[in-house]
Amino acid sequence: MERFKRRNIWFVIIIGVIIVSIFTNEIGYEKLISLLDNSNKLLVILAVFFNLLNLAAFAKTWQLLSPAEVSLYKLFKFYMAGTFINNITPTFGTGGEPVKAMLLGKETGTSKSGCFASVVSQRMLNMFPFLTFGSIGIVFLFSKPDIRLEPWELIALVFSTGVGFLAFGLIVYFYIRKDRLTNFVHSSLRFLAPFIGFVRKGFDHLDYAEAVERSIDSFHGGLKDIHKNKHGLLKATLYSFIGWIFDVAAIYAVFLALGAESHIHIGVLILAYTLSMMSGWLPLFMPGGLGIVDGTMAVLFIYGGVPVEIAMLATLLYRLSSYWFNTVIGGYYMWSSLKTAVR
Repeated sequence: MERFKRRNIWFVIIIGVIIVSIFTNEIGYEKLISLLDNSNKLLVILAVFFNLLNLAAFAKTWQLLSPAEVSLYKLFKFYMAGTFINNITPTFGTGGEPVKAMLLGKETGTSKSGCFASVVSQRMLNMFPFLTFGSIGIVFLFSKPDIRLEPWELIALVFSTGVGFLAFGLIVYFYIRKDRLTNFVHSSLRFLAPFIGFVRKGFDHLDYAEAVERSIDSFHGGLKDIHKNKHGLLKATLYSFIGWIFDVAAIYAVFLALGAESHIHIGVLILAYTLSMMSGWLPLFMPGGLGIVDGTMAVLFIYGGVPVEIAMLATLLYRLSSYWFNTVIGGYYMWSSLKTAVR
């Protein structure tokens, strides 16, 4: 396991170096240095601060859905440890969710299924504000008469937003219909059984049927307990909205730092941000959407009328203040949690 994580970290670092090299080459080394020298350093620091507020708001959202009393700081640590795993493993951005649930369960002594239900609920809740921001971005974009989308761009826009709403709809549907969730899990196990067999010899999905049933019953019970807490859900939704606002504010602060506010329309910014984050869900082989998110974001900014060098540097600075900053902080908290577990 340790070797696997070390290999993942080196893979992420190598890909990161390649991305920075490509972006630097496109911008031009001298132009890059000039833009950085003339940038507002305080606004760059502000972008990092907004990113921290985004993480704190999401941790607060999780706290309001948690099955047990736990301090916000401890939940922040668990959230960051899970974020680290999400950012270094190619698992649809969900590899860290079991880690969050495990750390919460160990800290509070509550059931694993209840903890996992709170983690999943937080992710479900975050989808609603995220898609709302995407819709707002589309409205702003089409309200600007001088922006004309090519047919392929319009198709990509409709497809990406459609995938997002479909994913959210499926999550809600499986929550409402536990029987459908059970059928889906069993079908997935049957489909994956031959592949799992390569790793675990003699794997038979039927042997796990009863355990799956118990887990789903317990997990769904945890979701129902959260659903009963209407006041907590309302506050959690509010904090989730606040979290996304801080994240958008972080990337806007980067544009302000580069003196590029006149080059970016708010609709283009929100839409480019939303679609690039969605693009990170698709390539299961890239941890945290690394490279895919960066490239998509830069391209969408360029198509939105932002000069190439500004678009690419803004993307680099934003990803540095979010993805890379979060990975380092999360790695520290993950190491700290493992060290505590060993004692």
